[in-house]
Amino acid sequence: MTADRHDLAVALIDPAGRISGWSPEAQRLTGHPASDIIGRDVSVLADRPDSHGSELVARLVRTDGAVRTDWVRRFDGTCRSVTWRGVPVPLAAGTGVVAVADHRDQESHHCDPAAVDLFLHSSPIGLAVLDNDLRYRFVNDALARLNGLPVAAHLGRCVLDVLDLPDRRAYEAMLRRVTENGETIDNLHVAAIRSDGTPYAAVGTLFPLRDADGRVVGQAGVVHDLGNARAELLDTARSHRRLDLLSRTGVALSQGLDVASVAAKLSAVCTPAFATTVAVDLLADTTRGERASSQRPSAERSAGAPPDPGARPRIHPLSTAMPTGEAQAGQDLPAPRTATLPVSECVRTADVVVMPPDESQGRPHHGIVVPLLAAGGVLGAITFARAGAFDPDDVLTTRDIAARTAMAIDNALLYRRERLATLTLQRHLLPARLPDVPWAESAHRYHPAQNGTLAGGDWYDTVRLPGGRIGLTVGDVMGHGLGAAAAMGRYRSSARALLTVGLEPGQLLTRLDELDDGDDNGLPATCVCATYDGVTGILRLALAGHPPPLLVRPDGSADTLTADPGPPVGMGLGHVYEDLHCVVPPGSLLVLYTDGLIEDRSLRLDLEQGIAVLRRAIHRADAPLDDLCDALMSARPADSPDDATLLVTRLTRLQPVTATGCETQAVDRPVR
Repeated sequence: MTADRHDLAVALIDPAGRISGWSPEAQRLTGHPASDIIGRDVSVLADRPDSHGSELVARLVRTDGAVRTDWVRRFDGTCRSVTWRGVPVPLAAGTGVVAVADHRDQESHHCDPAAVDLFLHSSPIGLAVLDNDLRYRFVNDALARLNGLPVAAHLGRCVLDVLDLPDRRAYEAMLRRVTENGETIDNLHVAAIRSDGTPYAAVGTLFPLRDADGRVVGQAGVVHDLGNARAELLDTARSHRRLDLLSRTGVALSQGLDVASVAAKLSAVCTPAFATTVAVDLLADTTRGERASSQRPSAERSAGAPPDPGARPRIHPLSTAMPTGEAQAGQDLPAPRTATLPVSECVRTADVVVMPPDESQGRPHHGIVVPLLAAGGVLGAITFARAGAFDPDDVLTTRDIAARTAMAIDNALLYRRERLATLTLQRHLLPARLPDVPWAESAHRYHPAQNGTLAGGDWYDTVRLPGGRIGLTVGDVMGHGLGAAAAMGRYRSSARALLTVGLEPGQLLTRLDELDDGDDNGLPATCVCATYDGVTGILRLALAGHPPPLLVRPDGSADTLTADPGPPVGMGLGHVYEDLHCVVPPGSLLVLYTDGLIEDRSLRLDLEQGIAVLRRAIHRADAPLDDLCDALMSARPADSPDDATLLVTRLTRLQPVTATGCETQAVDRPVR
């Protein structure tokens, strides 16, 4: 028989296992002429036949066209590896097989692929193949062990992301010379750091890989472990690793605003490059501004005879995850617990404590506890743990890390105390409870900023006025901290006094803008002021740079009350604020809020979109006010950068009581 393509070697095998067809390409591939092979059992071609005749055909039929690679015995007695496919075909005597091999596919098989695979993976020398983007395409077991990572952690990743090198730029430049210029770099000495923190030195050769046209399609490396033969390379790697770790630690800790985030950022930097686990314990007394006394011995102490367990201090384990949800003021730390013996010893002596190896995990785990020392004493301790032991250089590194961490925690504690003082002041300056007004029931919410910044100057207030009227104010001082809280108290008390003397909202904001207490550091504030007449249902409203309120009618329809906002008060611009007035249907909801309820840090929401989110959060206008407040607060963006204040009031009509005690329906009176 002949093949349809000149590069295909084809043989037809009948159901009895005899060769009945043989193409010229099959003769060139095996050396067997058709006159010698046709009519013989196909097993004659096998190097070591384990079946013959119909049994062999039945096995080939079961493969159903799968690609095989077998050793084929040639006419001259030699063997070669051949990749071929056996396709079942119906014949008159039963099912036979057509064996097809592409002669072009055999050109690269100059040896047994299985033998090549054994050689690559059994070699004690590290072998690797990189593509032109410097990504690993092949790594043998020896190189994976040398780098301290499994083979799967290499494949597809850039070599610069896998290896922790002292000089990444210089190493990358060398690799680029191989792929871009086709150079071969021999006797290359390099030092790197394994994932467990141990350094190693190696020598290798890099050479380009070329395709049939001579183009460089990648590069290969042959790497040999030097052990401790090049101590200077290991020292360089250790020094670079230490400096890099300290640099990244300093950058990460500078971004922590509270003690919990400081601990989290430290753990993210140090694991797994330096330690398997990092635990930060803060002495409970430090949150009250106290410091444990520092008693520095001259040498490191091992965890030996423990002190009296009853004398062990209480600590906040900062590495313990906090419960989900917003942390309340003064409850932003994990619950305190008794310190472990090594931590207690470290805090008592203010020195490093080396823990005995832990054998419970099958392989020794080593731990070291380092004190957090600030100017006023000991703040707590950091516990590092990993599989490898800590040498003197590692101890020095942990001391430097602890010094940077102690400074960050000390600053965070100062920041925390100021924030708690601000929140306390703000809480005392806000009304303890709202007045009981049956025809204008109100509920409120206040949430500090989610990102841990200092409390702001948000306020809310409700004032019962003569003549069946009520006054409502919500404002936001521009700024944070004690100054903003103090300014908030001044604005709120002034607005309350001006409402009491009978000023309408626009007049009130005009007078509020003119307030001058002689403080050159006065802070402007946005504000919304409203008065509601429970007899007529008339609502008057004025805005000073504040988001417009939301009015939700009993039927569920909602609109924003868009009065002329004017500038924020406290800027002294002499602006005259104007009133908006309208008649409100009984049972309507008036929603006053600060911009922290609708702003997000990503700026995905503008003012209109944020108000639309609030509108959708109200499903029923007649729902309980507390439920409405919770629904509105849940619509707040998770990454809101500011405080959020909410005041929701259900406006109904006042039912006057006659002298006889009988109620009469009030009649709307005209607006004056």
